[in-house]
Amino acid sequence: MTGDVQVSLVTALCILVLAVASKWVLNVELDFVSQYAPVWVYFVYIISRNRDKESHRRPRFWSAAIVLVTVAVIAVYSFTL
Repeated sequence: MTGDVQVSLVTALCILVLAVASKWVLNVELDFVSQYAPVWVYFVYIISRNRDKESHRRPRFWSAAIVLVTVAVIAVYSFTL
């Protein structure tokens, strides 16, 4: 599996986890920025990949960043209940 595929699959999975957690666990409606937080990090990955030729060698870093942002959004909304 290439790095691009791995990062995009992690992004899709995190969006699904965020949607399920906000609907069924936290019972809150996320705002636009928080709802698509994993996508914003993915956009940064895409932009930095074009500038830095070595970023395609670090898909684990970008996958971890996307997961951490997702967990941070869930944590922030869980503490504001």
